[in-house]
Amino acid sequence: MRNKLFMATLAAAIAVPVMVAPIPTHYAEAAGTKGTVVLANNPFKDVKVNSPYYKIIHEMRDAGIIQGYEDGTFRPDTTISRQHAAALVSRALKINDLTLEKTIDFKQPKDLRTDSPYYEDIKGLVEAGLLELDNQGNVNPTKLLTRGEMAKIIAVAFNLEVKADYVFGDVKGSKYEEYVKALYSNGITTGYEDYTFKLNGSLTRVHYVLFMHRAMNIDADFVAEPIPTPQPKPEPKQDPAPTSKSPVKYSDWSYQDIKTKIPRPAGYVAGEHEKKNAEILKELIIENGHRGKGSFNIESKSWNSSSFTFEEKLRFNAEYAGVTYEEYVSIINQVIKTGEVYDGGTFAMYFNYQNGMIYESGTDQTR
Repeated sequence: MRNKLFMATLAAAIAVPVMVAPIPTHYAEAAGTKGTVVLANNPFKDVKVNSPYYKIIHEMRDAGIIQGYEDGTFRPDTTISRQHAAALVSRALKINDLTLEKTIDFKQPKDLRTDSPYYEDIKGLVEAGLLELDNQGNVNPTKLLTRGEMAKIIAVAFNLEVKADYVFGDVKGSKYEEYVKALYSNGITTGYEDYTFKLNGSLTRVHYVLFMHRAMNIDADFVAEPIPTPQPKPEPKQDPAPTSKSPVKYSDWSYQDIKTKIPRPAGYVAGEHEKKNAEILKELIIENGHRGKGSFNIESKSWNSSSFTFEEKLRFNAEYAGVTYEEYVSIINQVIKTGEVYDGGTFAMYFNYQNGMIYESGTDQTR
């Protein structure tokens, strides 16, 4: 019945342009007093037609579950916060004519204003025990939602049952075990390629929407397979011991130091070397089916189109790439030092000596 309700709503939404709730200027998921109208037949500018999520994103938008920014973008790779996750699932529940059972008495969080556009959404999840207050009585609405919290919200909100007793090794014994089992056994998540789930990891807007879409459209014939035991990763090679002239962390150097103190690879020709590496990266993207492509500046320690700190983004990308933060920094150092393209199979990167930029692909593996 739930799926029929969703599809019926979807059909109506596609037939008639959807006028979304008022949107404040800073973020379109909020419901403010002033804003813009987003028509259902306008594709998001930053969601490419060949994206595997193109159809799902626009279906969910046309159904009124998600909204875009005022500039016509969806920003799929932005990491989702607790308050925005609450807003999205609340809309989905209303559209599917579902309600959350109140399991605890609501206590006003210290950091949540009653005039917040997310107040009722967060209140509903708190009363259902899906968002917890910390020891200081805060609900931390702007804090990033964890994958464990996501599993609990979606499993409970959409009444998912555990259909197979399969559990990820890094989830077993945790308070989220049964919720993650429900997601996995219903085909909502497949976990990471190393057969882990990463409870404390964050997730992007597009992946949260994808998980909700799957939960609202369960395949009754889906049969989960046993989860293999993760294989231990080989120990990463350590950088050579530092000397007075050659620090280990090249990524800590200024671009000026990189330009003047790091020897170029044998046969290096300015411009041609970078062009060749760009072509290699392009081939790896096609060959390995990499998802996500980005760049960041070594000297200014800045990421393109990001509101996160440099270290936060390094840690996010390391997690999405399936390596530790230390391994990820070591790889950055390696490409700066050698001038070669690093091919990790699931992700790749190279350093451009001409502009001080690291170019990478495939760092988004969350599933």
